[in-house]
Amino acid sequence: MIDTVVRETWSRILERIREEIGEKFFQMWFERSRVLSLKRGILTVGVPNLFIREWVEEHYGGILERIAAEELGSAVRIAVKVDPDLFRQMRRATERMEEVVDVVPESVADKTLESFIRTSGNERAVRALEHVSRGETPPMNPLLIIGPEGTGKSHLASAVAHLYPRSTTFYRLTGDDFARRFSWNLKTRKIGAMREEISCADVVVLDDVQALAGKPATQRELSSLMQILVGKGHQCIVFANAHPGAIPDLDPGLRSVLLSGMLVEMEHPGTAETVEILSQILRSAKRRIPRSMIELVVERVGGSVKRLDRLVRKIYAFAGLTGEPVDEAFLESHLEEIAGPADPDQRRLETILSLVEDHFAIEREDLLSKRKTKSLSIPRGLVVFLLREHVGLTFKEIGRRLGGRSHTSVYLMYRKYEDVVRQNPEYAALVKEAGRRLVTAG
Repeated sequence: MIDTVVRETWSRILERIREEIGEKFFQMWFERSRVLSLKRGILTVGVPNLFIREWVEEHYGGILERIAAEELGSAVRIAVKVDPDLFRQMRRATERMEEVVDVVPESVADKTLESFIRTSGNERAVRALEHVSRGETPPMNPLLIIGPEGTGKSHLASAVAHLYPRSTTFYRLTGDDFARRFSWNLKTRKIGAMREEISCADVVVLDDVQALAGKPATQRELSSLMQILVGKGHQCIVFANAHPGAIPDLDPGLRSVLLSGMLVEMEHPGTAETVEILSQILRSAKRRIPRSMIELVVERVGGSVKRLDRLVRKIYAFAGLTGEPVDEAFLESHLEEIAGPADPDQRRLETILSLVEDHFAIEREDLLSKRKTKSLSIPRGLVVFLLREHVGLTFKEIGRRLGGRSHTSVYLMYRKYEDVVRQNPEYAALVKEAGRRLVTAG
């Protein structure tokens, strides 16, 4: 039960937001919101769907925290959640948004080579998988497939199982999965059972091996297991977003094992191929979107298929809120606002900076300045940590994007705050939230 005082306070907050952002945007983003709770300094706000939650967090999080703190008389943190009741109300009120937002994700079982669109940029990877599944010579073990985000690596990692006989024993996981399982089994003294399970598999498929960067013990464990598997003639198939030589903090032993077999590179599809792939994805998700609009978005924005899929969903959800038709004039007015910067690293930097600014209630000018103020040390350290761990930028590139700082100063900042960030629950929660938002940012 929500306290009457909390309800009244939320009403005052909403009125101030209405005055600050205007009636049009208030109706779009806050008309269907409500307060859920106020506990331990956290004001939890309910909204109808994921799209509105992400938009409110990204564009109005700072305003909410400022106004709420002024009304409540003390600093509070805002948590925005999807409220099931509001979701159902909005679903009944607008079937148009249901088509765009409420989409059941494609299951792993649907990800086969038959549903994978072959292009000049991925054909070699598909042929390599077919080659190893048939046991042809020369052997490609391990088979390492590399490529940037959005080229279809995860689809292929799922599709591999359909190429082998049903009697084949598979062990498929991501780099993050492997790290968690290794840590847990090591702590519970069950590491022997994990090693036995993996080394006895006929085929081991590991996606996103770059997630193991900076985890030397986990990397050594994987390196040892891969050598055992290859020695027994069991197939290892590994996917990564970059060449092992370009992945920071990768153990030389693991890098050597990864490069000891066959390396195949995947590339982004061309414009026409991207349009075709995106059209197929949207059709399979039962989204009725004109091909002409897909072509316009691909031509104007570009980027990976994964990001474009999310972007098209956002465009039509945005249009559902404004009541405008999605045409060339709509894209001309709103595309830049919805899509954000074209450079993916710049988009991720903007996401991280906005999150840190809102959390610590600081201005970007201060955050990026070179003033040595104690209150800015931890926010800057968090930004560096997130750019290194979540975006994978080099220390030199981080320094360039953060106002021209030197490689050495950025490296020292990272080392100084690495353990602080991991061990402090507040900062760990912020890092987790950053990871969620970066997935959305693409």
